[in-house]
Amino acid sequence: MKKVSKKMAKTNRTYTKLRKDFLLEHPMCQVKVGDCGLQATDIHHKKGRGKYHLDITTWVSVCRNCHIFVHDHIQEAKKYGFGYTGKGEDDECYEDKDLQ
Repeated sequence: MKKVSKKMAKTNRTYTKLRKDFLLEHPMCQVKVGDCGLQATDIHHKKGRGKYHLDITTWVSVCRNCHIFVHDHIQEAKKYGFGYTGKGEDDECYEDKDLQ
């Protein structure tokens, strides 16, 4: 397993807590592709995770299916305000299971 810096480990701990609280406050998928209505399990980072990683004002709670949709349909996602779906190492939106 790849080691992370102390700074990134601290950021990850903060993110994990913020993520948990955010999903408690926003338990339903906010993207709702079709009639999804599923419980949110992921966080989509509308502006990427770089400098906005811990900025909850740029987050959207999503179910796994809708999160995949957002990344597979970039232009449509942007049109509806679900924002950034870049692939840069520092800014990509990753699956939250990576932190668990």
